[in-house]
Order: sequence, then C-alpha cells, then structure tokens
Amino acid sequence: MAMTRFLSNCPRCGYVAEAWTEDGVVVKVHCKMCGYEGQLPHPDLKNGAWRVG
Repeated sequence: MAMTRFLSNCPRCGYVAEAWTEDGVVVKVHCKMCGYEGQLPHPDLKNGAWRVG
C-alpha cells in the first residue's frame, strides 16, 4: 500500500502537524511546534473499523 500524507492536529499542543500512514490503520504524527512524535489510530477508524473476511 502506498504511503498517504495529510495534516492533522497534534494531540499534545493542538497545532497542525504532519501525519502519514502506510497501512491505513496507524497514523504516525510529527509536530514541529512542540516536537511530539507518536502513533495514533487512523481518524477514519475512530468509531470502529469493519472487518471483512
């Protein structure tokens, strides 16, 4: 799966942060304002993901 990059809000300071995902499930976040680096669940999966198969 191709890497997808987008902007997200930093969970620590709320500033706009870089976010990217390679698998569509886990989003890696990097905030240049406060230096936060971490992983979050993908925002589209907030209410639970369906599983097929």
